[in-house]
Amino acid sequence: MIQTDNCADGEVCEGYSEVLELVHEINKKFEKMQRRGIQEDLTPAQYLLLRQLWETDSLQFKDLAIACNCSRSTVTGVVDTMEKKGLVKRVAHPKDRRSTLVKLTKKGKELKESTPSLDSLTNNCCQGIDSDELRILTILLKRLSSSLTV
Repeated sequence: MIQTDNCADGEVCEGYSEVLELVHEINKKFEKMQRRGIQEDLTPAQYLLLRQLWETDSLQFKDLAIACNCSRSTVTGVVDTMEKKGLVKRVAHPKDRRSTLVKLTKKGKELKESTPSLDSLTNNCCQGIDSDELRILTILLKRLSSSLTV
């Protein structure tokens, strides 16, 4: 539910349901676009984790969860699948025996070369929106995101 100065407590503001529907629709279209642009057997969640690992080679589960804005249990499930595909492996943390790192395998590293960057997947999504409009949209979406109560 969105709370703003223009809404009574507990009331969903008129127009916000349309905004939320549009955000949901955009998200679904973006996921479809990602699926077409990345490897067919790679989900958007797996791609997101790979992008993080391509930058650092290995991360702790908690750091992956933070970077991907998802729960540790979600990361665990995604990593399980990626491990079966031979893209990542679990290794003991060199300085903390209680912690496990997710590390790219050779196959996971090689996938970077054959997978287009997120920029190349999204370069057409903002056609018709100039840089000022995009900046304003970003500000408004951040404000919308921070106003959502979870």
